[in-house]
Amino acid sequence: MSTAFDSDRDLKFGEVRNNPKSYRAHVAVIPDADGGFSVIVLNLPGTGSCGDSFDEAIANVRDAILGVVESYEEDGLPIPWITEYAVPQNATCKWILVNG
Repeated sequence: MSTAFDSDRDLKFGEVRNNPKSYRAHVAVIPDADGGFSVIVLNLPGTGSCGDSFDEAIANVRDAILGVVESYEEDGLPIPWITEYAVPQNATCKWILVNG
């Protein structure tokens, strides 16, 4: 019996093996003073977005992730998924699946 994942790292970071255009991202959602939300992708440096609601911020960060991934692919560079990062205070963290 084979599994879709070869290691713990595969369960947490990077491409989803059965769909190479799907990605797991660990995001931190931070409430803004104006009532909106900012989102940073903890395991993909330099990626983030915002929105007027929690759900809008998550939807917007999904688009941002796809844009960053596409940029790396167009440049022929590996996507720099990281495994160690700091979580901001007052953030709600969650794993999301992003389908390309």
